[in-house]
Order: sequence, then structure tokens, then C-alpha cells
Amino acid sequence: MSYCPKCGRQILDEDLGCPVCNLKENATNPTQEVQSETEVVKEFTVEDENGTSQKFETESEPKSWDDYKTAEPKPVQEQAVPTILKVIIILAIVVAGGIGQVGGLIAGVVLLKSPIEDYRKFGKTLIIVSCIMLCIWLLCCVVGGLFGVVGNMFYYFSY
Repeated sequence: MSYCPKCGRQILDEDLGCPVCNLKENATNPTQEVQSETEVVKEFTVEDENGTSQKFETESEPKSWDDYKTAEPKPVQEQAVPTILKVIIILAIVVAGGIGQVGGLIAGVVLLKSPIEDYRKFGKTLIIVSCIMLCIWLLCCVVGGLFGVVGNMFYYFSY
């Protein structure tokens, strides 16, 4: 029994190669040539000693270890927050009052820790919008409270 040099799985039959990644060369016999008459396994099931089974399927053609070394890495598609979701969250922060701004600050801090660039940018935007709206909300509360006190004083002293 040997192990696949690419994925590390156990190879039961060295002649067939790795059933998971279709690697035809293995660690026990690196000089072995890939045989063209070898059957390609597209699907198989592995059962462990506990009786649980796991099904594996492959969609690619078998490759040799040299193919993996020379292959160029595939570009990673960057994830982004959908624009409609951004608009809804910003509107919720603006409309919801103090609770919305505090929630926006918390969400912004959480998004700043994300490895995805768009999430970090949106996190910064949430923090900025939340801070501005929180200041405006607090200012309105203070001004409204002052007008209430002054109005009550005028009402009290007018009689």
C-alpha cells in the first residue's frame, strides 16, 4: 500500500494510480511510466472500518505529476458583496436610529477582518456611515432635549 504524492490519499492498487486526483505516478515507483491501457476510474466508494462510506467522483482526465508541476495556477475569482445588499444595509443604518448605527459599527469591524478585499472596503464604508449617522443622531437628541428644556422653562415661567 502506498500514498499519493499529490493529495496524500492511500493508493490500494498502484497500477491504477490515485483514485481521488487521477495521478498515475506514485511515491513507491516514481519511474513507472503511465500506461495508456489503464482503466480510468470516474467514480468509487471508500468504506472505513466503522462501516461509513464516502463516494468520490472525478470529472477530469488522468494527469501525471509533471502535468501538475508545469500547470499554471488558475486565477481566483474575487468574491464581492452584491450591490443591492450594500444599499439595503446602508439604508437600514440611516433609518434605524441608534441601534442601526451600533449594528453598522459592529458589522464594519467584523468585515474589516475578512481576507476578501471587497468585504474590507465595505466594512470601512459601514464604519464611516455609522459614525456619521451616530453623530447626527446624538446631535439631534441633544438639540431636541435642549429645546424641550427651554420650551418647558418658557411654559413654566409664562404662567
